[in-house]
Amino acid sequence: MKVYIRKNTHYYAITRYVLMLIEKNTSHSFQFTDSELDSNIIWDHEDPNSMAIAVEFYENLKNKRFNKLDFNSSILTKDHKKDIVATIFYMVNCLQELNLDSNAIDSIGRFKYTSSYQFKLGNISENCVQKEIDSLCTLWKIDSNKSKSTFFISHDIDTIYGSFLQDGFWALKNMKLGVILNLIIWEFTQKQHWKNIDRIIKINSEYDIRSTFFWLVNRGIGLQNIKNADYEILNEKGLVSKVAEAQFVNGLHKSCSEMSLDEELKKGELETSFNRYHFLKFSTQIDWPKISDSQINFDGSLGFAEHYGFRNSYGKAFQPFDFENNKPFNFIEAPLHFMDSTFHKYMKLPNNEIPKIIIDFYEKNPTNCNFSLLWHNTYFTDYKYGSFLQVYKKIMGYIYENKIECESPNDLITKNKLQW
Repeated sequence: MKVYIRKNTHYYAITRYVLMLIEKNTSHSFQFTDSELDSNIIWDHEDPNSMAIAVEFYENLKNKRFNKLDFNSSILTKDHKKDIVATIFYMVNCLQELNLDSNAIDSIGRFKYTSSYQFKLGNISENCVQKEIDSLCTLWKIDSNKSKSTFFISHDIDTIYGSFLQDGFWALKNMKLGVILNLIIWEFTQKQHWKNIDRIIKINSEYDIRSTFFWLVNRGIGLQNIKNADYEILNEKGLVSKVAEAQFVNGLHKSCSEMSLDEELKKGELETSFNRYHFLKFSTQIDWPKISDSQINFDGSLGFAEHYGFRNSYGKAFQPFDFENNKPFNFIEAPLHFMDSTFHKYMKLPNNEIPKIIIDFYEKNPTNCNFSLLWHNTYFTDYKYGSFLQVYKKIMGYIYENKIECESPNDLITKNKLQW
């Protein structure tokens, strides 16, 4: 299908970018042409046969006059026609997070779920971008070649020495004297219960899953009194090596510190280009440029801490757009959809409901999604978070029994990188 986009316009690069996203989503290829007469689809605000173009939206974005829109599921032209390209672009690239006021962020600077259009519209569980892409495929009579949805499994390693106190308090409260004895023995033998990387590797291997471990390189209290690691990364080289030797994946867990991504990579001597921000303390508008200026080529931070679902209303990993420089950033963002502490600490859901939520979510979105699931090492335990281990195993069992592919960061980079 031949496509004409009028050059030297504010919408040229954005329209081309969205069409490239659609190519990755559908496996359909567009042929970009300089001839308006030789095209099947036209974007030209002076042509009556053009697709709808919300010219003011693009002009405001280009000229930095963009204010947070009262987004009600679509971007409209002056004559109230939906600009589907602008709508997709707005959602995928989190433009609702531009120019946030203080009420829209929490105490540590994260964009709040309750400030989002997903909360307002009640559509956090809807792959809205996919619906827009499907509508275009119907309009253009394109056969969409949809692929089976996959998982990206990861583990943030925040603490490995906290079990003695936290599991010990749980055991004391529940009068589990045998557990207290075990914790004391493990403490003296340096086999702490949360120092369980080998156990995680063993469990995942039983389900034929290769997961990613994100490591903190700064210890102690960081910015805004956020606790970073309780370990020294250079003293735990054996654990990091164990991950690599098992053919699992290591990544950086960017700490709450003034250090840059590259400085942390160097300090931790981590041979990786993958990252997730600690505590999900992450701003799309502040941190995407920082990632682009670093050695990182994959980030997995784009999720709400307070609720599971689609923070950018899209199921696939993607290459964010740098509208300052009018081109895609040079890394892949894999949105985070499910996190153990979201269910436990924020939503306070009964543990037996969690597997059903995740499985039902997958079954409602069986194609064209790269679902990201984060399970901390502290939740692979028998005591304080004991039943969360069984929750995890139920989810992994579903993945294994249904032959669902679990992808690595490199897989997601290869499959979602745009040829700009």
